[in-house]
Amino acid sequence: MEAAANSHLLVAHGICRTFRTSEGPLEVLRGVDLHMEAGDMVAVVGESGVGKSTLLHILGGLDRPSAGAVEVKGELFEGKSESELAQFRNRNIGFVFQHHYLMEDFNALENVMMPGLIAGKSKADASGAAEQLLREVGLENRTSHRPRQLSGGEQQRVAVARALVNSPGIVMADEPSGNLDIKTGERLHDLLDSLNISHRITFLIATHNLDLAKKCRKVVKLKNGLVDEVIED
Repeated sequence: MEAAANSHLLVAHGICRTFRTSEGPLEVLRGVDLHMEAGDMVAVVGESGVGKSTLLHILGGLDRPSAGAVEVKGELFEGKSESELAQFRNRNIGFVFQHHYLMEDFNALENVMMPGLIAGKSKADASGAAEQLLREVGLENRTSHRPRQLSGGEQQRVAVARALVNSPGIVMADEPSGNLDIKTGERLHDLLDSLNISHRITFLIATHNLDLAKKCRKVVKLKNGLVDEVIED
């Protein structure tokens, strides 16, 4: 299957995902269509269990759809091997999850450097990029601290910096403030908004937090495994 001729950064067509359970097939997504342009900031909202995280995992290449196609930066995921998809993800897609998933034995700088080193950057280049990003997220004085020495909000800021170190085309954020208190969550929301505006970083954010959704230029509401409504500024 050849890539479609279009200018969209991300195109998803007819995304379905069915899970096998002891009680039979469970249809979570039943034909989701979505497209994004560079610089977009899009929220995916809906009730718990509606498939927000499942959709992000598929669009980020962490899971395969039961049916449908995903294309990012003109490349279709279909037909890529697991190793090819992993390499593509590392170069082109950043991830921020509800849990920071930082490596406890490494400090903040080393955690942010890691995807760059995996992508083949020199230690000097990876370190320089990581230092710059930690300044961007307000943690220039915390570079040598390990995750357990950081607050929850600081840990998530490190995770955001790590997601950006390879200058990805898009960042997928799955409930990024879900483990944070209200004020700390608001500061994280402001950071994502600022990065989108100042650097045109593209974000696709699955969230139940309506305050975060309101900061996005487009809100996609999922219901019964389908796109129920799209709200744009």
